[in-house]
Amino acid sequence: MPLVDEAIARVPGLVGFFAEDLTTGEHFSHNADKTFFTASTFKVPLLVGLFTQVESGNIGLSERFKLKEDMKVAGSGVLKEMDPGIELTIHDLAMLMIIVSDNTATDIIYDLVGKDNLREILAPLGLTNTRIPMTCRELLCSIVGLNPQDNSLSWIKVQEKLRNQEWVFDSKGFNEETSDVSSPRDMANLLKFIERREVVSTKACEQMLNILKRQQLREMLPKKLPTKEVHVAHKTGGYFRVQCDVGIVYTSKSSYSVAIMAKKITDMRGIQDAVADLSEAIYFSFSK
Repeated sequence: MPLVDEAIARVPGLVGFFAEDLTTGEHFSHNADKTFFTASTFKVPLLVGLFTQVESGNIGLSERFKLKEDMKVAGSGVLKEMDPGIELTIHDLAMLMIIVSDNTATDIIYDLVGKDNLREILAPLGLTNTRIPMTCRELLCSIVGLNPQDNSLSWIKVQEKLRNQEWVFDSKGFNEETSDVSSPRDMANLLKFIERREVVSTKACEQMLNILKRQQLREMLPKKLPTKEVHVAHKTGGYFRVQCDVGIVYTSKSSYSVAIMAKKITDMRGIQDAVADLSEAIYFSFSK
């Protein structure tokens, strides 16, 4: 696969990917079983956790949740900018979590699902390299050396340290043994399970795909693919020296699951284009 090999060589860091045609089973991979930080792509397994709880009757998508100031989380998203008191449905929160990667919405959902429940939900799926022990708040506070248990800590303080890149590289957030991690094969398989309606229920999978297809952050997997004949349901993720995009690519002929994950990145300015180039190379490899 010359195109893929050339694209891998242009990634300024350690990259892995797994891509599988969902009709033929044909697949391409590179470092598919290595462990990578998930960044915000962990929101896909969390979405599965949410819909599992919905299916069990423990959570209702139409339930309304009132935003409080101490729920706000730094980083990506819009809810941190909203006035406290705004009410959103759980479905609204799931939509914000995926399509604009809203960290506040994510942590509300994480708390509703529960850390232990999430682990138990994911265990039977065979995602052997996937662990989601940290909320967004825990991760972001960790990588800038702040205590997420400090209730007086404002999201604005965390945001300031993130903006100033005050990284603490020996923190739990930068340690693969304690941070949120997965592998390209795990992530691509999870997306495959969703597309094949093999997790939770057919209805839940269709609802999850409907959310993933509305993704607003489109600078990697879909960026360089032919827009007239390709649609992508996906989730992005990234923080310092980490970048990922995972999803399903629907073409006029077939569809394939794909996860591209990178770490130890030396050029954060060029990494999204490099991932987009690799996505394009994978697409053309399937097309041939």
